[in-house]
Amino acid sequence: MNRKMIYVLIVAVLLFVLGIVLFGCNKKEVKENKCTPKIVLNGKEIVNLSLGSKYKDDGFKASCGKKDISKKVKISSNVNENEAGNYEVVYSTSYNGMKAISKRYIKITGKPIYKDCYDNIDNTMHGWWSGNKKDHTRPAGGADINELKKYNAYFMGPNEKVLYLTFDEGGNDTYVKEIVDVLNANGVKGTFFLCGQYILDNKNLIKKIADDGHSVGNHTDNHYSMPTLATREKFSEYLAEIQMIEDSYRDITGKELDKVYRDPRGEWSYRDLQIMKDMGYKSFFYSADYMDFGGDVSKEYALNELMKRYHNGAIYLMHPKNKGNYEALDTFIKEMKKLGYRFDLVKNI
Repeated sequence: MNRKMIYVLIVAVLLFVLGIVLFGCNKKEVKENKCTPKIVLNGKEIVNLSLGSKYKDDGFKASCGKKDISKKVKISSNVNENEAGNYEVVYSTSYNGMKAISKRYIKITGKPIYKDCYDNIDNTMHGWWSGNKKDHTRPAGGADINELKKYNAYFMGPNEKVLYLTFDEGGNDTYVKEIVDVLNANGVKGTFFLCGQYILDNKNLIKKIADDGHSVGNHTDNHYSMPTLATREKFSEYLAEIQMIEDSYRDITGKELDKVYRDPRGEWSYRDLQIMKDMGYKSFFYSADYMDFGGDVSKEYALNELMKRYHNGAIYLMHPKNKGNYEALDTFIKEMKKLGYRFDLVKNI
């Protein structure tokens, strides 16, 4: 065998060995690339909680073959510990073009509980005053606007040309139906804070309000002063006032009540607001009102009072029992639109 053939043979052997090495590496890479990502949950897949309890995730581990990819997992959750219902926690990831998803199911049952921390929250009863000026500037209210936000409580919307029409009704001597017709004719939505007996006595109207896209808010069953019930001893009475409205509205409309609340009589406390926040509610006071809850006033007087008080983000309080409010409402809406204002529901604040 001459030297040239020996060189050729050596090169062939080296290429063969190199091919084995490269092929082996490629096989390994292909094998790794074909691994399927998976997510394994720690703890239970179905978790039962009592209303108001804190949900704590037990964690998970995600892998693809022997590679830990847990840091690539995204978690989304719709759990609301303060509202009974069935919820999901979704864990998802994508690796090498393949996806993996796991779900944990959370079932929350029972009634809200009186928390020990409530005893440390001031339950002094306050009366609300709007402080609404008549120069169309945003007023101060009965409490600091930023402090109230901590409790999901508001008395004004954003500093924009938007107004919110809200109506408080407890009795049956009312112009709610006529007001709904005026709102509909003007393409405007309103929020009606209603008490229990009114809802029960006006089922067809409640259905119409819901179907027309207006909002029904919780004004309690019996219009009691709620801070007096915001105690450990009377907490069951407090809950009954709120839940009666929720249950009646659901029975009549087949829908869930919007979680918006207004304290009866304008009487409130920080503990009261915190309890409502924990029940998933936003509480709403008002920044524009006038003495319309006594006897009827004329259309002209009501319109004059309403026009005095508009400002950016104003939440108007009106009582539907006053005929003047109903008669003035159409003109008021049209005048506000001419001034560039739009109308919205307080639930959107």
